[in-house]
Formats: sequence, structure tokens, C-alpha cells
Amino acid sequence: MWRLYEEKMLARGNSDSSSGSAGSVESQLPLDLMVHPRDLNLLFVVYGGAPGGTGYHSQDILTHRKPSVTAFAIHPSGHFFAVGHADGSIAFWAMEDEDKPLLVRTLDEDDIHLVDANKLDEALSAPKNTDAPREPIFKLSWSGFPNSTDPRGGETVLTILGGLRNDEPPGVTAYLLPAFNPGEPRSPSDPSAGLHPFFKAAMRKSLVPTNAYTYFTKGITQDFLLVPRGSPHFSGTWDPVSIILMSEYAAPPPTANNETAAPSGSVDTEVVSPIDVLTDELANTLEFMQVTDDPQQLRLPPSSWNGPSGIVSGQLVVLERDAYEIFVDDRDVDHTAELRLHGGVAWVEDFQGEMKLMKLQPHRIFMTHHSDLTIRFQDLSAQLLVSSDASPLQRSYPNPLPALTIDMKCVLGDPAIATRTSPTFIDQAHIASMHLASESLECAVVLKTGDVVLYRLIHAGGPHELKDEELVTLHHILAAPGYRFRPEFAIMAKMGPATAFAISDIGFMAVAYTSGTLLIVNMRGPTVLFRGLSETKSSFLHRKDHVDPVVSLTWTVSGTAADATYRVLLIATNDGGSSTIYSLARSQTGTWTVKDSAEPAEAISHPISGGSLVIDARSGARCRANRHGLATALASSPEDAMIRDVRKTIWVSAGAKGAKCVVNITGERVERVDWGSKAGKVERVEIVHKNSAAVLVAFTDRRQALIYSLPFLELLHTVQIERSPSESIMTDSTGDYIELVRHPTSGLISRAIYGTLFNIRRSGPYEPPTVTFTHEKRIMPPQPQPVSVGPTSYIASWIGYITSQGMTGEQMDVLLAGPDRPVAQPTPKDRVIVQDASTASGSTAYDAYSAQAQGMAASAATTASNLYSRLGAALAERTENLGQLQESFDSLEQGSKKMLSQSKSMAAQQTAKRWFGL
Repeated sequence: MWRLYEEKMLARGNSDSSSGSAGSVESQLPLDLMVHPRDLNLLFVVYGGAPGGTGYHSQDILTHRKPSVTAFAIHPSGHFFAVGHADGSIAFWAMEDEDKPLLVRTLDEDDIHLVDANKLDEALSAPKNTDAPREPIFKLSWSGFPNSTDPRGGETVLTILGGLRNDEPPGVTAYLLPAFNPGEPRSPSDPSAGLHPFFKAAMRKSLVPTNAYTYFTKGITQDFLLVPRGSPHFSGTWDPVSIILMSEYAAPPPTANNETAAPSGSVDTEVVSPIDVLTDELANTLEFMQVTDDPQQLRLPPSSWNGPSGIVSGQLVVLERDAYEIFVDDRDVDHTAELRLHGGVAWVEDFQGEMKLMKLQPHRIFMTHHSDLTIRFQDLSAQLLVSSDASPLQRSYPNPLPALTIDMKCVLGDPAIATRTSPTFIDQAHIASMHLASESLECAVVLKTGDVVLYRLIHAGGPHELKDEELVTLHHILAAPGYRFRPEFAIMAKMGPATAFAISDIGFMAVAYTSGTLLIVNMRGPTVLFRGLSETKSSFLHRKDHVDPVVSLTWTVSGTAADATYRVLLIATNDGGSSTIYSLARSQTGTWTVKDSAEPAEAISHPISGGSLVIDARSGARCRANRHGLATALASSPEDAMIRDVRKTIWVSAGAKGAKCVVNITGERVERVDWGSKAGKVERVEIVHKNSAAVLVAFTDRRQALIYSLPFLELLHTVQIERSPSESIMTDSTGDYIELVRHPTSGLISRAIYGTLFNIRRSGPYEPPTVTFTHEKRIMPPQPQPVSVGPTSYIASWIGYITSQGMTGEQMDVLLAGPDRPVAQPTPKDRVIVQDASTASGSTAYDAYSAQAQGMAASAATTASNLYSRLGAALAERTENLGQLQESFDSLEQGSKKMLSQSKSMAAQQTAKRWFGL
């Protein structure tokens, strides 16, 4: 069919100059298929050919331009459609008029298929074209809405991907178009003349945008998807509630050495005036407070966290029940900003009876930081999987917690931070690590520049001016609407990148820098309790003494060999293995200080992740600096240590070469073990608790877990972890771990693997769930029917079904009368009347016709009477059936009451028998 059309155009002299002949292989390839939204008998096959829109500087301006067709969309009324082309133009055509388009336009110009003499003269006088070329129209979607009582619909939206110039930012353009619902034309239409000019003008008028909006993306936009509210018709574009955009993501090039980046305050750049910063901040605030019609950006599910919001790294945190309930509480959170994609039900089959054990598992939180300077949280608790076919899953797994999202850009752009940094600081900032206190639920974010920002769920208030120059108050920054974390203060020490960080649950944090500086901060002030420098060492590889930085910090509540009294301690370990024990003391007035006399200790050189832990010598439990540990420290005294035997602790120190256990941190060594070379390089260690026992687990780069006893460090077992291309593994104290698989090109996390060291009654609930989409029976909207170009008549609107050509009398007769209509009696053409020729007259003929009319009237009356009789009989039969049904229900009610009475009587008799011992 398309080849015949090309041959017809070639015969008229309108051939494509590029091909020169009709029926080329390229032109016969279909580009798109679309079914008419209202008439399923019509199928559109898109091949190509239409006016062009490259402008007056095009070389083929005076020839028949035929750019390739790249996109296609139909108006919701079904009477005209839009065709996108490779030159960035959009042609609008009427269904009933194939001679010429209604309108051809680009995103910024109309009627480009018509020659404008003035613009042509301007183009000839300035032959150099300075306009950037347009990109093709890649995709079109035409959406309608239930905003009109007219069956032809109301306002529509045409969504366009493409058509922008190459020097414009990428995005998707949406045009709001007027409704197409014209009245009747004044002059009658000629069926042979095609579409009436009145309707052509109305169609063109409905193609003039009344408003436009562009959804800009950071990368080149590749595709978009409209999410309808509930109707699957109109190719899924009817009444859309959201749009999903897909764009390219160009990962920023890695710096030469991110770990040794210059600190935020040491960059030699232009000094920013605080007045200018405050002025810009005030202008941005006023702009934010203005009422805007911009669409609200929705939160995507975790499976769509990619590109600028892609995961860079993560951490697995275990929370106690009380802290977990506070952390995940979302009763006051607005969920309207979430992309709602829900349907059907799902549950996990419990074939082995493992579901009841899920309630005994601890609550786990998976926290991740992203390339867009955000920190996000997901609920990874096993309790979310407890389900059955009668009680299906209520939440996703993992369950995202969007209200806890932390956006660092809000803080880094604040004048309190901007006045201390360079103008490019926010663009070059990267998150180095994140730390969540498991009881106090305070979150600290460490940047690669060495700056630290503390966030809290509950705002406790505090001074606006801090006496320590390293601290910056952030109390004036409010939490964004719908979010719970709020910044409290920042540490901007200007000492270089941070080499170690530790946070406690009792209000203390410590941070060490490459310059050798160590800061101990009381977060409840906040105040700096201690400033110190690491020792310097000489080396054969360095002519001068070099700083041995602190690479491991650990908060604990324990005693030492010199003083067995339990107190709050900070263990600071240098890369060479030398350690310093700092002791915190609380005065009678409630103020905290760091004792001047620090105790030395010796750890394993080159500490690794998780390689400094203090446990109880009897139970193996971690000696944490939390509320229980603080209470123990406040209740402990030197006299108690002398009177009774105080519980001892074991300091587990692990490094790149091995591990050792020491009594009371500075006491005698219990045992030491070397890793060996067969297992590979040990990357991290974790103390795992199971059935009131504790073991040390060392994870190697060869996907092995070496399990050692505590405190004697005997190798008990070696577990081979399933091989995967992951680069890092995160563990918790229960033996569960998460592996992050990084994409080889973008460098972002593309997949996460959740596993455990124990395979005892755990794997069943984590199997893929059973999903059914037929549980909730939704009412499917009926298939849209064709509508007329003009307004519908009263009888047609009452019928509810019309076509563009109207209905025939026979079709309307069948629709109104139905299948049981009486059959019309045939009219006799010839009736033989025997009469005497001499008596034949005009009156005789009149009598014959009169008798015939009376017979037809009697027949019609009989038919009507029979119809009413049948209706009456049916109504009587229906009344009788309803009466019988009512009698049945009455009988059932009496039987139920009688059975209930007998049951009560029998129960009373049994109770009396038991009372008398019968």
C-alpha cells in the first residue's frame, strides 16, 4: 500500500530527491504501529513523508521536502493526529482530510510549511545560519482528561520528547492545548467536499498551546513514560498523574587523589563577602516562598536509584526495638510525594515453618550515601516478610524510609558554611563516610574535605554562637517539609581530610585528621573537649619526621590494667600500631573533661575496618559507650574496684597481618594470631554473636570468612562465601552481610546481595514471594466509543453510542425495539375483490381500503396487548419468586434462633453437671 502511494507521488513529480525512486527498502520499513483509541477497527502504520522544518537556510527549501517520520500520536477525540519528524517538526493532520496538514510547527514556530516572504528575504540577506540544528522528535504522547461533559473531551496535553536545539538544555516539553468541542456549522456541509472548513478551523484553534512546561534533565533525555490514574485505554496516556523521565548520566571524572583533597578552608580562591552570601540566600528564600505551578518531584522506589541518585556506598546497622520504633515512625509523614505503583497482593510461602522465627530477628537498617550528596535509609528487618495468603505483605522489602533522607546540599549552601568555604565547594563536595548512633539516633556525615555535619531527629535547641572556632552552629536551618532529620552543628577544623571518626550514644564524637590533629567533641554543648597532635616518627624513606596519623577510633566503657574502674574511654590507634587511651571524667557540676594523663597501649599495626573492639570477658558482649555503659561508669568507683573483683574486658585488635586479645586494654596479652597468606588479604573483621557465644570473623578478598574463638583466637572454621564481582562487604553483629556490586562503567552500585553466615531456618522467608494481580477486582473502564466531529443530538446522547457518520434508521430501530419486537405484517400489493362489474364504483374502493386499515389497527392493538400481557406475566412471576424467597429467609431465621436457643440450653446443662461433679 505504501509503495503504491510512493508510485503515485512519483507520477505527480513529487519524488524524494535522496532516493530518486519509489519503493526503496528504507521507505517500506514500518516505524510505528498504533490502534485508533476509539475505533479498534483502524490501525495506523507509520512509514514516513511529510513537510520539513529545518528553516529558511535549508538547501532544499524550494523542493518537496520529505523528512523521515519518527513519532506518532492521536488526539483523544480520534479525529486528528500528530506526526513527528526527523527535522524537529510536528505535523497535525485531520482524519477526514489527507490533502494537506492542519498545522506544521516546531517548538517555537508555527506554520513552517508555509513560506513567509519576509523571513525568506531575511535569510537570503544573511546567508550564514547561526541557529543550532534541532534534534528529531523522538516520542509523542497525547493525553486527555475527564475535565469535560462533552464526549469529545476537554483540554489535552501533548508531551514531546525532542525538537529542542542542540544548544538548549535537554528535557521533555508538554503543551496544554484547548478543548476541541465546536458547535454546528452555519452552512450545511457537502459530503463530497470532505471535512467542513468550520471543523478544520476548530481543529487548528485547538492546536494553539495555552501553556507550556519543560521537564529539564541533567543528562540527555532518552525516554519518558506517563503513568495513568486508572484507565488502560488511549495507549496508557489517559488522565496521567505522573511522568517518569529517563536520561543519561555522565559520571564525574575521578580526581587524582580524592582521599588527599584539599580541606574546605585551605583553598586559595576568591574571598566571598558574607553580605553577598546573605543577599543571595535571602533572594533564594523569597523565591522559594513564592507560589509556583511547577510540578512536584516524586520519590522513586529504591530499584530506580541510579544516575545522579545512584548508590556510592552503604552500611548495615542493627537497632534495638525501642530505637527502631522511633526511627521508622512515619505517622506524621506526607506520602503524597511518592510514586505510587501498587497492584495485587504478595505473600511468602512458609513451607518449612520458618516464618515464626522471623519475629526473633533483630531490626536492621540499610543506610546508603549517594552521588547527589544525599543519605537514604531502608528498612531491612526480617519482620517485614512475615506474611501468609490470608495476611499478605503490607510493605516493600526492603522498605524505603524517605522521611529520613538527608540532603547535604541544603547545609553546604547555607551562608554559615558558604562564608567559610570556596564558591566551588558545594560542587566538589563528596561524602567520605556516614555514622549512625544506634540508640541516640544521631547521624554524622563526614566529607572528604574533613568537614563533619551532625544531624538529629529531635531538635534540642542550643546557642547560636559557639566559642570554639572549629564548630559552626546550624540551628537556624529547618528540616525540609516531609523530612525528619535536622542539622545541628558542623565541624570545620581546616586540618585536612579525616582519617578516622567515631560517634557514641552518650553525646561524644571524635575525629582525626591527616595533619595528626585529634578532636574530641561533646555534642551536647557543643564544645571541643580536647585538641591533640599525633606523635611524629622517623623513617628511612623520609628525611624528615613524618606524622603517624590516627586511623582508628573506638568509644567504649571499660577499665584498664592501671585503673580497673569503669569509665568512658576513647581508644585512638595510629597506623603504626601505637595507641592512646583517653579517659573522660564527669565533675560534680555535670561538666565533662578529658583527663590529662592518657595511657599508652599497643595494637596491631595497620588497623583494618572493625579492628578495634572491646568485649566483656564473661559474656562476650560489646562494651559500648551507650546508656547502659554510662550508668555503669557513673556507678563505678575506685573503692568498688578494690573491694570486689570487677569484671574484666578484652580488647580485640586486628590489623592487616593478624589479631590479638588483651585484658583490660593495657593488660596482659591473651593470644595473638597471624592471618597467613593462603586465605588472602583480610579486609575487615566483625565480632558475631550467636546463642550467647561470640566469635571473631575475618573476611578476606578471596571470599572467605575465617572464624576464630574468643579470646584464645583458635581457628574454628572457614566459610566460603559465594563468589560475586562485589568490591566491598558490610556486616553486622548477627552474621548477616550485604555485598555491593559496582557497575564497571559508571562506578555506581548496580546490585546488592544480602546474605548470612548461618543457613539454619533462615532462607525460606527470603525466597521470591507469590504474587497475584487478581486479588483486588477493579472496575475496568469501558472501551471508549467513537464520537462525532460536531455536537451530539439529544437522542444520540440518550443512546450513548454514535459514530462519525451517524446511525441508520434500521440500526436505531434495532437498538430501540430490541430482539423481541413484533414482526411487521407485509402490506398486500394486490387484493382480489369479487364484485359485480355493474355495481363497481369509487365507494367500493374506499370501503376496501378502510377495511384494510381497520385490520392493520386491530393487528397492532393485538400485538400491543400481547406485549403488555407478557410484561404483566413476567412481573407477576417475579413477585411470586420474591415472596417465596422471603418465606425461605424467614424459615432460615427461625431455624437459626431455635438452634441458638438449644445451644445455650445445652451449655447451661453441661456447666451444671461439671459443678456437681457429674
